[in-house]
Amino acid sequence: MKKIYFKLIGLTMGVFMLTSNKTNAQVYVIGNGEYATSVSNDGNVVVLFGLDNNYYWTKYKGVQQLGEIVPGSYNGGVSTVTADGKIISTNVVDPKTGINQIATYNLEKDEWNYLGGLGKIVDSETSSVWGMTGNGSSIVGIASTSDGYGHAVKWTKETGLVDLGSTTPKSASRANAISEDGTMIAGWQDDKNGARYGAYWKNGVQHLIKDNSGNPVYEISSVSGDGKWLLGSQFEYAMKWSEETGVQLIGDSNADPFYVGAATATNYDGSVIVGYYREFPGPAMMGDGFIWTKETGKISLDEYVKNLGYDNLGITFSLPYAISKDGTKIVGVGRTTEEAVSFMISLPKLGTSEVNQVEYSVFPNPTSDIINIETKGKLSSSILYNMTGQKVLSSNEKQLNISSLPKGTYVLKTIIDGNENTKKIIKK
Repeated sequence: MKKIYFKLIGLTMGVFMLTSNKTNAQVYVIGNGEYATSVSNDGNVVVLFGLDNNYYWTKYKGVQQLGEIVPGSYNGGVSTVTADGKIISTNVVDPKTGINQIATYNLEKDEWNYLGGLGKIVDSETSSVWGMTGNGSSIVGIASTSDGYGHAVKWTKETGLVDLGSTTPKSASRANAISEDGTMIAGWQDDKNGARYGAYWKNGVQHLIKDNSGNPVYEISSVSGDGKWLLGSQFEYAMKWSEETGVQLIGDSNADPFYVGAATATNYDGSVIVGYYREFPGPAMMGDGFIWTKETGKISLDEYVKNLGYDNLGITFSLPYAISKDGTKIVGVGRTTEEAVSFMISLPKLGTSEVNQVEYSVFPNPTSDIINIETKGKLSSSILYNMTGQKVLSSNEKQLNISSLPKGTYVLKTIIDGNENTKKIIKK
């Protein structure tokens, strides 16, 4: 693999300094304008999109080129990494055919697997990847059919590349994302006039999405891991959709036809959503990123990071593009006063899912005053966050007094025997 060096201050050395001298760093600069598009759960692997090629970053190697595409060709698609950081799906030239196509790269084995297409080559490309399950068992994207139209496709080891079809003759479709069990696929379908509308495939059958007034929604960019929530935009608003609720807008008071938004990514159960609003037309790095939870609603991602007490490294978090399956890592593109950069933010677990690595209990819960932490392990710290991510209390004792805090939901993060654990706390 080729080592990539960037024009400003040796970026790779800067990353080494961040990880070796600032071991508690929670915000990382990943690239110099390339788009970070996916991140492993532990944050050790991030993949990036560039106009000339695709790349990946690790905390230990810095930025590496991810294969090559045909020189002078268009780099289509979005590279994705598995939750464990071992497999990357990307677009790369097959050295045997000289054609760009979907492929997987095994980082541990340094092995490529080329997935081919549907029989047609357009502009040196036969297929491109747009989404993958967290374990790498299913991959989705678009491939050119024999009549020259792009169709949504799904790949598994058992079936190979399968054409999901187009419900409008002589029109394109594309699959952008897939649920963890592979049954729900999100994307778009063009109509006969070329207008693009949000679509999903459930168990292989395509459905078009309409809002509560019967209007078709725009392109769907993401789906939650459990397959319940689809994300995208409707008119100028970011939105989420489920079969049970229909379209739910994630609004902004400044939204209008010239200031538009979209929801871009979510964690496994849809409890944490990221997206953006920005002037239209306008470049991605000039937007305003947001984070949404049920408890807080939409909050500026800049404000959220500030509330966590993190050093933002001078970055405005313009476009949060992806979030890890466990909801603890956000990657995307932002800006400083001098340049566009890709970033990674490492978050405490503030979603609805709780991961308890050691045996312990917290009581009473709900409570109006005292929280007791009971464990046989060694408690080294306990930190209480509100649902905007702001630290409100901290201690190294097995008891916290929250009587002075407002009623509501909080997240208690404890370090026990060196392991990080989280629980939701209700102040009544």
